[in-house]
Amino acid sequence: MFREILEPLPEQVAVATSGGIDSSALVVSAIEAGLTPTVFSFAFEGHPSTDFLYAEKLAKHFGVYFAPVYLPTSQQKITTALKLLTRSYKLKKKARIECTFPFLFLADAVQAAGISTLVTGLCADGHFGLSKKAMIHFREPQAKFDAFRHDYFSDPDAGGRKGITAVCNAANVSLVNPYYDTRVFKLFIGRSWDELNKPRQKEAIRSEYPELDPFNLPKHSNLQLGDSGIAERLGVAAMSAVPGTRSAIAAYNRIRTAR
Repeated sequence: MFREILEPLPEQVAVATSGGIDSSALVVSAIEAGLTPTVFSFAFEGHPSTDFLYAEKLAKHFGVYFAPVYLPTSQQKITTALKLLTRSYKLKKKARIECTFPFLFLADAVQAAGISTLVTGLCADGHFGLSKKAMIHFREPQAKFDAFRHDYFSDPDAGGRKGITAVCNAANVSLVNPYYDTRVFKLFIGRSWDELNKPRQKEAIRSEYPELDPFNLPKHSNLQLGDSGIAERLGVAAMSAVPGTRSAIAAYNRIRTAR
């Protein structure tokens, strides 16, 4: 499914792996394309998330190197990162800030490992309409579902690509997003929601990679949610840095506009 996109890449690539089907499929595809992928996954030290543990298990199973990236836990370091994200990278939306945060450390780790290319599963969800909004308003009829996907992939910042690309560029790492590629878009457009997601969520990918079935890979979860602790830790750090704020987004905005 992704071989044509991955084959021209350097032999040594990093794959940001959550342990979900999207990134796991990219690890398998990279191996099939003759590349040597290193599986990178992040977690707060002492708090290995479900995604992190799945990624580690995946790397071990396929005999590729696993590179853990440990995120800072101190409120001071998190606040410094938030200042960088909101002021230098101009991120405003809560989800964008929280989803880009780990890439600050992931990109540096990839560069430190001497790898120049980072492959991610960014934008995969746009093909499947799994957000609450998409399932309520755009799942049917087919024309509406297709229009939703056309709109999603016409956005240059789909999946937070702009901020994450800028972070990677600052670390001299090239970001590759196969799910944003027009060749992948053509594989899924025109297919119904049920066809793509039944009998299993993201069945259109799962059926192409039966070697991943034994892992019982978790269902879709936004990067900053689940048990990663990202939203919680960033929110606490931000509100501690800006006393009197009652929400994380209010604190992020105060940090962004502070002089």
